[in-house]
Amino acid sequence: MLAGLDIGTSKATCVVAELDDDGELVISSVGEASMRDGVRNGLVVNLQQVSETVERAIEQAELVLPWSIDSVYLSISGEHVRGFAGRGSVSVGSRNEGGASVVSAEDVQRAEEAARAVSLPPGCIVLDTVRRDYAADSFERLRQPPLGLKAEQISARIYTVIADRVAVDNLISCVEEAGREVAGMIPAAVASGRAVLTDDEMEVGVASVDMGAGTTDLAVFRDGSLAHLAVIPMGGDLITGDLQALRISRENAEEIKREWAAAVSSKVDPNKTMKVSRLGGRGTFTVTHSVVSQIVIDRYVEIMEAVADELARAGFRPEDLPAGMVLTGGCSRMLGARETAGDVTGLGVELGRPDSFRIATDLVASPEYSTASGLLPLAMSGDGETGISGKRIVGEIVEKLRDLFGKVR
Repeated sequence: MLAGLDIGTSKATCVVAELDDDGELVISSVGEASMRDGVRNGLVVNLQQVSETVERAIEQAELVLPWSIDSVYLSISGEHVRGFAGRGSVSVGSRNEGGASVVSAEDVQRAEEAARAVSLPPGCIVLDTVRRDYAADSFERLRQPPLGLKAEQISARIYTVIADRVAVDNLISCVEEAGREVAGMIPAAVASGRAVLTDDEMEVGVASVDMGAGTTDLAVFRDGSLAHLAVIPMGGDLITGDLQALRISRENAEEIKREWAAAVSSKVDPNKTMKVSRLGGRGTFTVTHSVVSQIVIDRYVEIMEAVADELARAGFRPEDLPAGMVLTGGCSRMLGARETAGDVTGLGVELGRPDSFRIATDLVASPEYSTASGLLPLAMSGDGETGISGKRIVGEIVEKLRDLFGKVR
């Protein structure tokens, strides 16, 4: 049994999977619990509230299980989670008269170490290192180490994901306060991408965008592996807050955002109206579809512009991502979200939901469960070495991690 735990801004979600007789993962249980003001932009700000929410979510998942959940694989988000690319080049062995030598495992290891030889920002730890590809002299983008080939020089490209040490420690403390252990920690952007993307999309180039309540997690995949990761500290809660400026309750604002307003102008109905309760329950008033939709559109465009800016800063043009963008997360369900995302970013956009697993509950097939669901196959592929061990987090840099995406699909 494997359990994945996603601690978001508005709720905690626990998804449990078991192996069937064929060795395939089957999602068998899910539990969730709502939360307010315990997490802000991916950072824990109220440990007790978050730990209580985690405990409720896990206990709900345990209701249909014949055993208890002792440990979980945990997602992590927040602006402090980011990545950087490194390239290391070394001369091969001792050159013979022809100028080339046979590439050994030691040569490959030296190239990989050179690619990782980047000073970490103060207070950061390594979450993951992804071996992207190799080069042997003029032969670029080799998927496997060029062992046995003759070359004068080899290179390795590594993508390293880092996070703030204190933020990681606080997140783990929430789980431990709930009486469970953290078996590993995986970036939320990587997990949601694993849940909604196909091999072909990751091969040709695709951006996975998971729009949650507090953050928007971006992961770019090319040549079958992670090429870029970033977390934008903006999410659906900003839209909810904008709607509350109409002097309505948060619950009404959430309902309007999810079920009624449009996120693209072409779907606005100027003749449609709705009666809503005034804040404090003091009577009702009428809002128009045009007004509330424009509020939603303005903020949603701002978030998608931040995504487009991040892609541009990382050097990705629309033509570099033939598979476009796959939009997931709770806010991807807004009416017209796909159309506006495409207009702003210039990418073809599809909506993604976790559908690459066998599931025993249809609930998990919703976009908001992408992160929690994607943790499970990544955890299984890592054979217990995925992410960060909670017991090793304080006072040490995490050991080099296995290349998750090279082993999953």
